[in-house]
Amino acid sequence: MADEEAMAEVVEVVGRTGMHGEAIQVKCKVLGGHNKGRMITRNVFGRVKVGDVLILMESSREAKKLSVK
Repeated sequence: MADEEAMAEVVEVVGRTGMHGEAIQVKCKVLGGHNKGRMITRNVFGRVKVGDVLILMESSREAKKLSVK
């Protein structure tokens, strides 16, 4: 793995986002790297469920929170 890559476990599926609901917003816990233990929100493409492990290219960036309409 490169210096910035980190693994993160999905803790909660927040909801769908994007113009057509193509992305899923999740809260995940970073398992490695310099942000280890931090909870972050990310947008994910494809199927994802609680307990899945993601490989993040960078663990410092977060997605904007979903707005309620």
